[in-house]
Amino acid sequence: MGGKSLWPAFWSKVGAVGFRTKIMGIVAIFILFSTLGLVGYIYRDFPASLRSQLQEQGIAIGTGLAAQGRDLILTHNQFALYKLVKDTRDASKDIAYAFVLDAEGNVLVHTFDGGFPTDLLGINQVQPEEAYRVQALQTEDDKIQDVAVPILGGKAGVVRLGMSEANIDAAVTGYIGHILPWVALILVLGLCVAYGFASILTKPISQLAEAARAVGRGDFRWKSPIWAKDEIGSLGIAFSEMSEELKRKERMRAQLLAKVIGAQEEERKRIARELHDETSQSLTSLMVGLKLIEDSADAVSVKEKTAELRALAARTLDEVHHLATELRSSLLGDMGLVVAIQRYTKEYSAKMNINVDTHVSGVSELRLPSEVEIAAFRIIQEALTNVAKYAEAKNVSVVLRHRESSLVAVIEDDGKGFDVNGIMASPNEKKLGLFGMYERASLIGGKLSIESQTGAGTSIFLEVPLKSTQEVMNG
Repeated sequence: MGGKSLWPAFWSKVGAVGFRTKIMGIVAIFILFSTLGLVGYIYRDFPASLRSQLQEQGIAIGTGLAAQGRDLILTHNQFALYKLVKDTRDASKDIAYAFVLDAEGNVLVHTFDGGFPTDLLGINQVQPEEAYRVQALQTEDDKIQDVAVPILGGKAGVVRLGMSEANIDAAVTGYIGHILPWVALILVLGLCVAYGFASILTKPISQLAEAARAVGRGDFRWKSPIWAKDEIGSLGIAFSEMSEELKRKERMRAQLLAKVIGAQEEERKRIARELHDETSQSLTSLMVGLKLIEDSADAVSVKEKTAELRALAARTLDEVHHLATELRSSLLGDMGLVVAIQRYTKEYSAKMNINVDTHVSGVSELRLPSEVEIAAFRIIQEALTNVAKYAEAKNVSVVLRHRESSLVAVIEDDGKGFDVNGIMASPNEKKLGLFGMYERASLIGGKLSIESQTGAGTSIFLEVPLKSTQEVMNG
């Protein structure tokens, strides 16, 4: 549990550090760990290698000394033997001591200034069948590799050399002393390179971050500089394309909003005219008739006038009901999408003199979220309105079906068709209706596609995944 709780705290600390600092930190850690590994090798493996070389050197010197001193021992030329041993020791700074024993183990010559230490006689005793023998010794001041080489298989005596390891420690310390300045230089150079590299990476990323904030504020003027054809360059290009697309959609959204507001104002004016020209006059006539009834004393006349007023009130009620129905289809809220579309297409066919063939499959008993029903109804309504305005079609097919977990609507006509991409890319106001259809589909998580060619009619496909609709509306 403690380890798990440390990770969020660790990543929160790391996440608070800038990208440039992260890269420089990674480079510094890599260099430092590489240095630690090199120093560890020098302390652990390098002395062993030097110690092995020291042993080989001692064996070689001991073997050569045994070969040269053999005749001197056999001829009992002790002075020449001493001079040979002393010159051999003086020729190598790694030899701490050297001495020669005869076949009985007596010391013939040695290089000790303060007298021969007799305790050396009892150690590292080489056997006649051995070519050499090496034993590590620890003295008060030094570590010694004691090398014993028999002369004539031990029949003429033994050569003993003490190879000092003092120079090994000095070599290790010297190597480390030489390495550390280079490590410091490499660390500085590495950090400089890392800083430059991080700056190259972070500058376009910082510009992308600034651009994202600008786009979030609605400022689409920023253009991404193309630094290179790498992943960051691709990211900049993708961001510029996204910004242009958002700019285009925002411009179309503003145009659509202006059209919606204008349509609302026109609708209010139309309703005001309807109320003034029709309903208001009917109510005025109703009030005048009631006044006449109030002043009339003829029962027959009152009865006739009452019948006229009832008919007038019924017509006025029908007009108000029709006006309310135009504002919002009550069938959509009361009976559902299928009944509303069937009723609308029937009235549309009679009014526009266009044959409409409506097919419904698997949706009749299905009540969908109100947002889905309203959006689907308005998309179909807008599609049929466009057919009446622009398509010059004689036949229209409206298909509504429930397929797996999606609501699918297809509207096809045999009209003159149009260039979809050309209309969407043009400043023509005709595209606002199409854009509104796309927007309605997007708001409920659906997908709208339009296929059309000049002279080949138009097909509009709407698919709404019902499982994700509620998530989209809540998101």
